Amino acid sequence: MTETILTSELRTARKNYKCDANALFLEYLFKSGMGRNDLTPDHQLLLDAAEADKGRILPGQVYYYQCGVDDGRMYTWRSGPGMQSVCQAHELFEE
Repeated sequence: MTETILTSELRTARKNYKCDANALFLEYLFKSGMGRNDLTPDHQLLLDAAEADKGRILPGQVYYYQCGVDDGRMYTWRSGPGMQSVCQAHELFEE
């Protein structure tokens, strides 16, 4: 089926949110067998920063927000810009 994006924008967090990109990337690392040493130094720093925040988007931080419908189900995606760029660099998103 197709995905329909209803809203896609940058927002500023007013409360804690889970960073979906961080969770997706950690799952990718686990399944692919990659380790931290396989990441570029920049990606290692971004992952370290996300882990320091415990995989959360904290109040005051800017984040990507996307709401849409995929396969007839509503979804919400929130991610910090750093981990969003790491996921994009590893081609984890369908275009």
